[in-house]
Amino acid sequence: MLPVQEYIDHFKEMWERSPDTFPQFHNTYSAEEKLAHERNFDGFQKKLKELQNVRKAQQVQRDPAKSFFPMFRSFLETVFDFNPGHLEIILSEEFKDVSKDFFYRARAFGPELDPEDIYQGMRNVWIMNGLQLMAEKPVKITPSVFAYSMIYPYSDNLLDDPELSKDEKQAFSARFDRRLRGLPEEAVNHTEKQLFRLISMFEDEFPRGEFPKVYESLYAIQQGQTNSLKMIAQNGLSDDEICTICFEKGGASVLADGYLVAGEMTREQEQALFGYGVYLQLLDDIQDVKEDSLASTKTIFSCLPEKDLGRFVNKTIHFGRKALEEMRCFNGVKSDDFLGLMNRSIEMMTVESVGLNHTWYSKGYLKEIEKVSPLHFDYLRKKRTQSKSQRFALFQKYFDMPKAKQKVA
Repeated sequence: MLPVQEYIDHFKEMWERSPDTFPQFHNTYSAEEKLAHERNFDGFQKKLKELQNVRKAQQVQRDPAKSFFPMFRSFLETVFDFNPGHLEIILSEEFKDVSKDFFYRARAFGPELDPEDIYQGMRNVWIMNGLQLMAEKPVKITPSVFAYSMIYPYSDNLLDDPELSKDEKQAFSARFDRRLRGLPEEAVNHTEKQLFRLISMFEDEFPRGEFPKVYESLYAIQQGQTNSLKMIAQNGLSDDEICTICFEKGGASVLADGYLVAGEMTREQEQALFGYGVYLQLLDDIQDVKEDSLASTKTIFSCLPEKDLGRFVNKTIHFGRKALEEMRCFNGVKSDDFLGLMNRSIEMMTVESVGLNHTWYSKGYLKEIEKVSPLHFDYLRKKRTQSKSQRFALFQKYFDMPKAKQKVA
């Protein structure tokens, strides 16, 4: 079996050693520079709207990528200061068609899904595409990339549904676990039928007898998801137990990403991906601190009192920089550009989350960390939509997403 507990212990030790002092950043932005970036942001949105209006007026179905990607390149350069090396990766020919391919496949597979659900899966596609580059695999939507990314909107939304009781969620987890292990299991609703179809895609690409660790990684994430149900309020978990559950869920998730991309990995690569997953989980917990607190879901961050979160954001950034260094064991990580892109993207999302959840931070901390944001925090909050991320708005406009069909019971 995969040594998940050893990986948890390794990164818990790294977490404990990570300082909570304010990190050093390469870039800081003056008020004038922020205003210039904000004008560029507004200009990009205006051009995007004009492009949509032209397409609707002409009533011609053209490939949006031809107009969108040059605009998007300028947006990344002039709003978020990504350097040329980063942009060569983000906007490579390999990446350009993947998002569109996943969207239309997802719409065909699950017409009942909302665009937000598909975007949720898309975020995992982008992670797996990055792992394909690192593992020197073709960047494309394989059956397993599609299936694993679609599991997120189905299983996560079910487990997060406040209308389902804890017993119902545990019963679902038990049935899903048996099917994941190759045992016969009858789906009791549409969501489970869809999930069981997705598992069949894994089995077609990676036969169980030939790729046992693929399935061990899937068991590990299922165990992590099941353990995360313990993080509901009034559960009496210690801070150490909460940390263990958070690390297990995040680390196992990206470990499964890696196995569903590569089929096989070294021990060193397993550990590196586990740490990457922990870092992404910490980011998710920072982003969702308000929602988790209101839902009485315990995480490392939601348990803290308001105004006391800044030092843990600092600690997360220090931890992430250290954890990502372990990714150099992959042959595809040939330069600092790849790791630099990963780290800058995560850190900018972390900083953005601080600005969007400003009531959780002291005025002094907000003033200090806003210096490294290319946009004013007030501006970010004005741009905030009902969806969790501004990136979803860009994604939705790019595909001219129709509304989902009626949900299937």
